[in-house]
Amino acid sequence: MATYWITFRIADATVSGRSYEERYNALVKLITDNSPKWWGQTTSYLAFTWDQSIESIAGKCKAAIAPSHDLFLIREMDKQSARICGKNDDKDIYELMPYLQSI
Repeated sequence: MATYWITFRIADATVSGRSYEERYNALVKLITDNSPKWWGQTTSYLAFTWDQSIESIAGKCKAAIAPSHDLFLIREMDKQSARICGKNDDKDIYELMPYLQSI
């Protein structure tokens, strides 16, 4: 089982009939329902364990948000493996994390 962290920003807008709250809750529920151990004491950040690959988790997270408006960054701890998805206007993250892949 691998350990990951995810940070995210959900736009304050209704997208495809889903509100900010619905998309936020869908993403958090996805993580907490599938992880036997997770930590979420700060805003829009979760650390968690999951028995699936980062690619699989990122795909599921993408389905929980509206990538045209929202954004998440997920990283597997102890590895240089990370995925980013959504509305990202600052490309500096690719210099900070050269191993980062966009989905």
